[in-house]
Amino acid sequence: MYRTALETLRQKIRESTSSMTSVPKPLKFMRPHYNDMLAIYEKIRDVQNKALCADIVSVLAMTSIDTKEVLKYRLLGSNQDIGMWGHEYIRHLSSEIASEWESTETNAELRQRYLQLTNEIIPFLMRHNAEADACDLLMEIEQLDLIETFVDKDTFPRVCLYLTSCVPYVPEPDDTKLLRTSCKLYRNYDQYPLALRCAIQLNDMDLIRDLINTCPSSLVKKQLAFMLGRQQIIWNVAEVNGEDPDELTNIMSNSHLTSNFLALARELDIMEAKLPEDIYKTYLENTNRGNYGQPDSSKQNLASAFVNGFVNAGFGQDKIVSQDTKWLTKYKDNGLLSATASLGLIVLWDVDGGLSLIDKYLYSSDDNVKAGALLACGIVNCGVQNDCDPALALLGDYVSHKDAPFRVGSIVGLGLAYAGTNRDDVIELISNALREGNPTMEVREKQNIFVMNFERKNLNFGLDYFTCLSFNWYYCCWLV
Repeated sequence: MYRTALETLRQKIRESTSSMTSVPKPLKFMRPHYNDMLAIYEKIRDVQNKALCADIVSVLAMTSIDTKEVLKYRLLGSNQDIGMWGHEYIRHLSSEIASEWESTETNAELRQRYLQLTNEIIPFLMRHNAEADACDLLMEIEQLDLIETFVDKDTFPRVCLYLTSCVPYVPEPDDTKLLRTSCKLYRNYDQYPLALRCAIQLNDMDLIRDLINTCPSSLVKKQLAFMLGRQQIIWNVAEVNGEDPDELTNIMSNSHLTSNFLALARELDIMEAKLPEDIYKTYLENTNRGNYGQPDSSKQNLASAFVNGFVNAGFGQDKIVSQDTKWLTKYKDNGLLSATASLGLIVLWDVDGGLSLIDKYLYSSDDNVKAGALLACGIVNCGVQNDCDPALALLGDYVSHKDAPFRVGSIVGLGLAYAGTNRDDVIELISNALREGNPTMEVREKQNIFVMNFERKNLNFGLDYFTCLSFNWYYCCWLV
């Protein structure tokens, strides 16, 4: 009698359908009889019937308020597939396992049973496009490593995307665990560029080197080198799988950056230099308003120097500096420093050709022009690492100079050239300059700023060249 009634109830519940906002009719009918079902469960003596009744009571417990008996009776129920009761039932089980996990810390046997139940829940969630719910459950019970056994080539992208999206919202060390799990999954399915992104966020140099060394594809390995060059991560690569280590090292050091940038510019047909007036769009101004509210000529000229440098940054040519031989006569005092420094923007990343253009200004009799040339040397080397270290060789002697313009120009230049590299020799050079003599407060502030920018410790994001350039250029403007 019990068996027939229980089988009928199970069949009716499984066949019932409902919307997201309504309770299935069999459960709605059975909800007032929940306590009666508990009493019936206690009376049943047959083991199989008792387990079947526990399954039904577990499902019916979803309709109860302030109860955690869904999980309790699931553990007492049969070994039938729990997926037959539907997604809402699985969601309740997941929620109760997560809430009860911490309270069972001293009960190893109960935790093991929870893990067995979790191993039944996760495959169901993965099959029904609920990867986020599966990850949440494993994160709650601190068993995220188990996700590796349930993902496949179709589900791992969504799993990894969800895990990496959760990183900013979880505390340490959980964020590290999410990144390492994502990195491992990407690596298992040969998604080395995405795995490298996770490794860079972890700032784990050993893992980064291992990804480069074990990547089976030559082209992908070069792509990884370009990614590391973007983040200014470089080391001398050993020969692996017949690869040319010098080529990978050159890519990471951004030696090809200017040639690739110019090749892209030619492909897009944007090589023609622009004038500041093209940016200002002066032809749209009202010419009848007179001179009221117009900036004075010195500020306007300085603004044009900045605009000309930024709009032609990296192109190696412009229509003011390279064609007007008397362009520096428009500036005075500190304006000369900033205007001369804008040369570095125009020849950005072109270490060989750019330094030759700036070299003549290093011998100027005007201190501001010379200090601006020092700053331009640092800008040219921004993000590019060279074995000869031209920035350090040119600027190192001026860090302790007695005149403030030379000190500031060299310090800011070194900050731009070596930002994010954590170079001990550069940090020591500027730190020693802090202890020598009595620099002005203005110089000391520049030194402190760039000493902090050199360090790469705890850096969980990449260094964008133009972000770095704009940040440090702001302080140059502050100076003048």
